[in-house]
Amino acid sequence: MRLLFTSLFLFLFTTVFGQTLTETYPKTLFCPDDTVRFAISGFPGSDPYCVSTNKTSPGNDAAPGSYFTLYYGKDSVRFYYHNKLPYAQIIFVNLQSPKGKSTLRLHFNDLFSYFPKAYRTKNLNNVQFDIPEPYELANIIWTLSPAGQKATDLNKTGDYYNRVVDWFKPYMNHPIFKALAFPDSLYSNKYYEFRENSFAFNFQDTTSGSSNAKLLFNGPYYYVFGDELADSSLFGKLKPLIEDFAVKSNFRKFYKQNLPYYRQQLARQKELLPVKQMWAWMENEFPKRKYQSYRVVSSPLIGGSHSTQRYSTFDYDKKKPFGESVMFICGTDRYDNDKTLTEKQREGLMTGIVFTEIDHNYVNPATSQYAKQIDSIFSKRQIWAKAGNSSDFYGSPISVFNEYMTHAAFCLYIADSYDKPVADFVIAKRESLMVDRRNFVRFKEFDQELLHLHRENKNLKTVELYPMIVAWCKTQQ
Repeated sequence: MRLLFTSLFLFLFTTVFGQTLTETYPKTLFCPDDTVRFAISGFPGSDPYCVSTNKTSPGNDAAPGSYFTLYYGKDSVRFYYHNKLPYAQIIFVNLQSPKGKSTLRLHFNDLFSYFPKAYRTKNLNNVQFDIPEPYELANIIWTLSPAGQKATDLNKTGDYYNRVVDWFKPYMNHPIFKALAFPDSLYSNKYYEFRENSFAFNFQDTTSGSSNAKLLFNGPYYYVFGDELADSSLFGKLKPLIEDFAVKSNFRKFYKQNLPYYRQQLARQKELLPVKQMWAWMENEFPKRKYQSYRVVSSPLIGGSHSTQRYSTFDYDKKKPFGESVMFICGTDRYDNDKTLTEKQREGLMTGIVFTEIDHNYVNPATSQYAKQIDSIFSKRQIWAKAGNSSDFYGSPISVFNEYMTHAAFCLYIADSYDKPVADFVIAKRESLMVDRRNFVRFKEFDQELLHLHRENKNLKTVELYPMIVAWCKTQQ
C-alpha cells in the first residue's frame, strides 16, 4: 500500500521558522524488520536505515515535484516538497520497530537556484550577456552612496557616469544613501552583498521604462553572495527603500533611455570575449567539471571588483544536473580607452577578466584533492603573499594557492590560444598585475614553472599537472 502525503492539513504539528516549514507526520510508522528504506524523487537510497539506532537525516534540494518515498515493511509513504520556493522544508517522521523507536528527519534544503525546463532548453550550451535592470539599479545606488563615492574600485569617469550623476543628483537626500554609509573596514563585504544580491530580484513589470518598481524574489536565482538567501541580504533588507528610490528618481525611465548604450556595451563584450572558446578549453583541461550554460553579467560602473557564482538544477528527465556559471564583470572601457593596444591585445586582456572568474569553478574543486599538501606548503604565507592589496582577502592557504593556479591557468590558455607576441604581452601583464599590484609575490616563478610543465607534458591535462606544480611549490620553502 502506498500513502501519498502531500497536503499541509494532514500534519498535526506545523511551524514556520523564518521561511522554513517544519512539520511532523501524525502517524508512527511500524517497521517490522527494524529498517526503513527511502528514495529521493525516484532515486533509491544506497543503504537501509536501522530504526532502533537511526541517527541519519536524508536531504534533497527544495524543488517543484521533489519528494521522499519511505518504504517500511510492505508499505510506503511519500512526502512532497510543498513550501514556497526557495525555502527549506523539514519533516519529522516517528518510526517504531520490535527493537526500538526513533525519529527520522527529512529535509528539503534552501534552493540557491531553480531553472525550469523552458530555461534549460533555451540556454543549453548558450552564453548570455546582459546588464540586468535591478543589477544596474544596485550599481547606481552604490556608486552614488557615501561608501561608493569614497571607493577607488568603481568606474566613475566617462559620459555614462556623468549621465548617472546628472539624473540622480536631485535625489541624493533619499534615505537609501544614509542606509549605505559604512566604515571603510566593512566596504568590500557590504559592496558585494548589496551589488551581487540584486541579481536575484526582478521587476514585477519587466517592460523597460515602466513606472512599476516592485521587485520580486521569484527566481531563477535565490542566492548570490553572503551567508543567507538574497532576500535576507543587505539588498533584500533594504528593498522597500530601493523600490521607493526607483519610483521617486524615475530610474526605470533612465534605464530605458540608456538601453542603446547598454546594447552597445554588450555587443562590444561579445567581440572581445570568446567565452565558448574559453569554456571548451576549461572543460578539456578539467574534464570532470561540466557546465551547460554561461552568463556574463556586467555594469559600466564596475571597476576592478569581479566575482563568480555557480548554480545547478537537477534535470530529472535527463538524470543529470543542469549547471550554469555566472560571472559579474566590468565593461570594456578599461581596455578600449587605451589606444596603444591592438585589438588582439585588448581581447587577451579583457579575456583575463572573465577567464579568471570562470576557472575558479574548475580550479577550486581540483585543488581540494591536494588540500593537505597545499595547506602545509602555503601556510607559510610570507613566502607567497605579501601583506596589502588583494592578497589580504585570501585568508586560508588553499585560497592563496587557488588564486595562483587560477591566474596561471589563464596564462596557459593564452599561450595555447594566441600567437607568441600577443601571448607574451598578455602573460607579462598578468604576472605584473599579480606581483606588483596584488602582492602574490612568487606568481611569476609559479606561472613560468606551470607554463614549462605544460609545454613539456603536452599529453597531460592541466588538472594532471597538479602533483608536479604542488611538488615544485614544496621546493620553494
